[in-house]
Amino acid sequence: MKNKTSKDFKGKKILVTGGAGFIGGHLVSTLLKSQAEVCVVDINILPKSLFALESLSKKVQLKNVDVREKEKILSLFKENNFDYAFHLAAVASVLSSYDDPSLTFETNIMGTVNMLEAARENKNVKGIIVASSDKAYGTTNKAYTEDSPLKGQDPFGVSKSSADLICQAYYKTYGTPIVITRFSNVYGEGDLHFDRLIPEICRAIVKNEEFKVRSDGTFIRDYIYIKDAVNGYMTLLNNVERIKGEVYNFSSPDSLSVLEVIKKVNSLIDKKLIYKIVNNSKNEIPYQHLDDSKVKRLGWKPNYDLTSTLKSIMKWYRSVL
Repeated sequence: MKNKTSKDFKGKKILVTGGAGFIGGHLVSTLLKSQAEVCVVDINILPKSLFALESLSKKVQLKNVDVREKEKILSLFKENNFDYAFHLAAVASVLSSYDDPSLTFETNIMGTVNMLEAARENKNVKGIIVASSDKAYGTTNKAYTEDSPLKGQDPFGVSKSSADLICQAYYKTYGTPIVITRFSNVYGEGDLHFDRLIPEICRAIVKNEEFKVRSDGTFIRDYIYIKDAVNGYMTLLNNVERIKGEVYNFSSPDSLSVLEVIKKVNSLIDKKLIYKIVNNSKNEIPYQHLDDSKVKRLGWKPNYDLTSTLKSIMKWYRSVL
């Protein structure tokens, strides 16, 4: 089957929950360029977010709806007759999930159920792409494949494991046209979650502050640039009608420890990052690496890395901080 081009989405009605967030804003911007009719569901638009800076609210149908509000989500689908949907809305921070696990479970699990129920009732929906996470896998000492067991171990990870399995249940039971993404750590211009490693490092450099390493510095993660992540979502959208029920990992060549990230940052910028290891994190996963060979068979591959993107990213943070 020939892949769609972006032009095929002209006039298509596409819903993006969490569309005013970091990844969501970049995705919405790309969808608008493909001439899709985009509806965004979000309850929090940060003043310096990409969504705000590019005035995307003027270019989309914006709904201030919480995904936990089932009847509003059902009505939204019924009234708009969406062709496709992206479900990105979530409590997306591991540290935030520690502070409010109840909100995390309600949003990430029942919010997903509400979206799936709406898609199940609306037969016009040809595909719903749902954001899971590499954190859904829990702890391992080898690369995760899509067949690795889901064993989230903190409130955020467990919420993603649960929602992921629920999505699979809806596909297997009802044939709901679901595709699941499991991304590694996404970074880039527009990320205002400063409890994430790269935004926190950039802020420390801009503010001339000491960066505190919460772990012992040896914990390994994959880091994927925002443009590669959005290209991944578009690759799935291009193929969604023939990959229903599938799960895809997305990774990058940057599989680095915290200290390796710091070393790389200091090799690329003039102003060096001063840091201190405090090692006070709890229940963190020591090693995470995703095998993304499956999605590469759809034609996707990462085109960016920290070396090629960091200066642009630093320039963006200097402009907004």
